[in-house]
Amino acid sequence: MEYVFVDFEMNQIDNSHKEELGICKNEIIEIGAVKLDDTYQETDSFKTYVKPVITPVTGRITELTGITNDMVDEAPEYAEAMDMFINWCKSADIIYAWSENDLRQMNKERRLKDYENPDMSSVVSRWKDFQKEFARMLGTKRRIALSDAVFYLGEDFKGAEHDALWDARNTAAVFVLSKDKEKFEKIMAPIMDIYKPKQTMTYSLGDVFKNIKLDE
Repeated sequence: MEYVFVDFEMNQIDNSHKEELGICKNEIIEIGAVKLDDTYQETDSFKTYVKPVITPVTGRITELTGITNDMVDEAPEYAEAMDMFINWCKSADIIYAWSENDLRQMNKERRLKDYENPDMSSVVSRWKDFQKEFARMLGTKRRIALSDAVFYLGEDFKGAEHDALWDARNTAAVFVLSKDKEKFEKIMAPIMDIYKPKQTMTYSLGDVFKNIKLDE
């Protein structure tokens, strides 16, 4: 088995581009990914910046990700960057991202930019949302932040948050820890208890007080 863990960082399209916003609200500006083999060891990594062509990187996104316009100015545009990524990851048996947002973004942006790749459908068919799988392990439907998942497992978040490669690498780390079922359940027992659905009250206040005599 070969696993790929991927993360995209995105830049919001400016509100002046009404037509484009009707299709897609962001442009990918960074792709980061790691490969794991069937022993859950990292065997390769992938990282590229992506040049946005509709809206330059905003100050808010620079503050969040550290990515500046100078960093993406000479980077490949979406089609070239996606060709590189798909060629790199197409051998994987499963492709994981933390949340469904990355796959949704990739699909919307390819429609926006009329992007075609013969291997795209195959890649999409193997794409899974590990945030959803992690939540299922905890017995909840609540969406959990990657940094929280790392914290719950007693680990330190490695690298910088909102760096695509480090987000992908930390997603892989959570996946690896979850594969040791006994250790996972032992560490996560208090968290699983918190997320456990609360029992519905099956009695009324009248039942509670019916045997209590009030002072006359």
